[in-house]
Amino acid sequence: MLKLKPIKITFSILLVSLTSLFKINAQTFDFNLQSSSLTFDYSTLNNFQTSRTTTKAFTLNVTNSKKGQYNVYCKLEPINNFNIGLTPTSLFSIKLNSANFTISGSSFLTKPLGLSDILLLEVNGRSRKSDIIYFDLILNPLEFIYVPNYYNYNFIFTLTEL
Repeated sequence: MLKLKPIKITFSILLVSLTSLFKINAQTFDFNLQSSSLTFDYSTLNNFQTSRTTTKAFTLNVTNSKKGQYNVYCKLEPINNFNIGLTPTSLFSIKLNSANFTISGSSFLTKPLGLSDILLLEVNGRSRKSDIIYFDLILNPLEFIYVPNYYNYNFIFTLTEL
């Protein structure tokens, strides 16, 4: 019989960073990222085998400049883990849930997160408008090869104004 030790995975959120490629004058481009509670535990066998989704885990509010064009990226950063090589980095996927403006269907695909930036969304034609964008966080099934431990991650969101 398989005995399970409870594993708790906790997550830290590192708020958004911004890169502006072409800055002309003092145009206003502002954003704010909020997250829901992101703590998962593995106390049953089903927790290891089933993916779990936190709906609207991240809310991104953007106030656009005159340009109204930007890209949204995300990546994982393991923190406070003693052996990064043994830290699970395929645990998470992210998916666009909704926005207060029309977005093409391909943007709603589930994208696996890793240690490199993943393009989540390309936004155009939103000059001087306020955007609200919701992302779902998907906790992928955890493999049985990782030792019980506390795993901590930063979710790093980057917005690049074009």
